[in-house]
Amino acid sequence: MNENRSSALHKTMAAVFGLIFAASLIFFGYRVYTKPAYEAHEKEQARILAVSTVMLLAERTAEEPGIWDKFSDIDTELMIDHMKIRENWVVKVFIAKKDGHVEVTSSAASGWNSRSPQSSAFSAKIFSDGRMVFDGEAPAEIPSGKAEPSEKVHTFRFPDEMKKVPAQIIAEEYLLTDDEGREFFILKTPSAKTGTTGQ
Repeated sequence: MNENRSSALHKTMAAVFGLIFAASLIFFGYRVYTKPAYEAHEKEQARILAVSTVMLLAERTAEEPGIWDKFSDIDTELMIDHMKIRENWVVKVFIAKKDGHVEVTSSAASGWNSRSPQSSAFSAKIFSDGRMVFDGEAPAEIPSGKAEPSEKVHTFRFPDEMKKVPAQIIAEEYLLTDDEGREFFILKTPSAKTGTTGQ
């Protein structure tokens, strides 16, 4: 009787481990199969996020042409808290004051939990009227599609979070579905509905 019970238990355990092993193979195979698409999406997300950040700063400059005069340093680095942004993406901007314009370099990098970390950076001249002139030949554009505000708002800060930023620069996450059905998120000036309360 005990031998029958022991045999049944061993068979059950063997079946359970077999199912776990099969599920592991399926999961691993799925990740390998989907990695190229995932990597391509991550690359495009990095590009779009970096470009949208430059556009956001251009809009903010047009709203307040003297905004960069409030910053005492010639070169300024600002960032968004990656612990609060979607998927822990790292967004940074470097602003250099020049005669009649500022030179901005925006960078975006995948968060720590990405399966295939990617990064992208764009540089542009931004004039007091908000006009932008991008450097280089990389496509500095955002795909056409439908963008919906998420009501998740962020405030750019110095790397030293104890240091006070002399002018508020606020960004809202928008969920973008492009014409091909792909989903991304971008940063834009907060919608009227959301307001300007940053995190």
